[in-house]
Amino acid sequence: MEIKNPTPAELTEIVGQISKAFQYKEGEGSVADDFPQLYQASNSKNLWAGLEAGQLVAHAGFYPAEMKVEGIPLPVAGIGGVFSKPELQGQGIATALVKKCLDEAQKQGCALAFLWTDKHDFYARMGFHLAGRQWTIALDPKHASLLTVRGEKSGIKRESLRFSEEINAELLAESYARLQAYPVGIARTPQEHALLLNSGACQVISAWAGKDLAAYFVMGKGKDLQNYVHEWAGEEGALHQLAAHVLEKAGHPVFVLSPQFMPDEVNWIYSLDEIGVPLRPEQMGLVKLLDFMKVKRLVGDYMTRLGLNASDLKLEQRDGQYHIEWRQKTRLHFSEKDFLRFLFGPDMPTHQELKAFLPLRLWYWGMDSV
Repeated sequence: MEIKNPTPAELTEIVGQISKAFQYKEGEGSVADDFPQLYQASNSKNLWAGLEAGQLVAHAGFYPAEMKVEGIPLPVAGIGGVFSKPELQGQGIATALVKKCLDEAQKQGCALAFLWTDKHDFYARMGFHLAGRQWTIALDPKHASLLTVRGEKSGIKRESLRFSEEINAELLAESYARLQAYPVGIARTPQEHALLLNSGACQVISAWAGKDLAAYFVMGKGKDLQNYVHEWAGEEGALHQLAAHVLEKAGHPVFVLSPQFMPDEVNWIYSLDEIGVPLRPEQMGLVKLLDFMKVKRLVGDYMTRLGLNASDLKLEQRDGQYHIEWRQKTRLHFSEKDFLRFLFGPDMPTHQELKAFLPLRLWYWGMDSV
């Protein structure tokens, strides 16, 4: 099998085959509409086509990005577009292409790679492990009246807001500014933000107080995030009223994906819990460690930012294991899977002092996932 970067014609065929595999119907666009960064021509150097006798039989790709981890930049790669023709599955072709992506991402300096899939066992053989933390918030139409009341208690009446589904320059600028304030997520340029909010089948619903953006939701990205709010930001009261508006318009449950924010970052999540909206803790996705030293530096930088002595924590990689020593007393030894879960969750340290800064939060907003 020949493995190479696709030509423009081959890229068009790749998009068509993946869209067909994902059951896109006529008029629904394609995976390239939903995930434009992965499939844009400028990213073709990070896409890999498998060819047999000149015919496309498989594909995998990645998109390099900068992730904010507790406000600290970390280079990462999102793996996506993995497929092989059904009659060739089980022959290791997709595995070879994913490994090619991982090798190239590592060469480009990415510290972690991410995947979202239900095929956990398949990707575990390549070193991917479930890690990270998120909440899935289950909003039901029965919550609409409670949300309205809570919004009013937060100082925002429904009638004071204007709801819109228009994507214009004002929305893009103000939503970008609100997103940038979060200490987690993927760093974007204003141009990337505009590209993503305008892409594919995603729907942007916003709430305005006069000329000011008070809150916004992004919903419906791709085939796997229908009825999900996969990106959002705003003021607490406006988020309550926007959620009530969306529920009343939809007439069915809507799910919100969220990082595990702290109350002083986003109190909206905690006020939802207070009124009985279910918050389900989940793992963020599949993660693979590509560069131990970059991750080690990240932890040290975060400790320093908190005013802690980074030399109190020693991280080492040797003999196929990961070793942690805290203040020359506590010594822990992990497999790669358990090391990732210890650093980034969902596992919590048993040592009280380590709980002061671990686990760190990884977050890849749903609309960025590939």
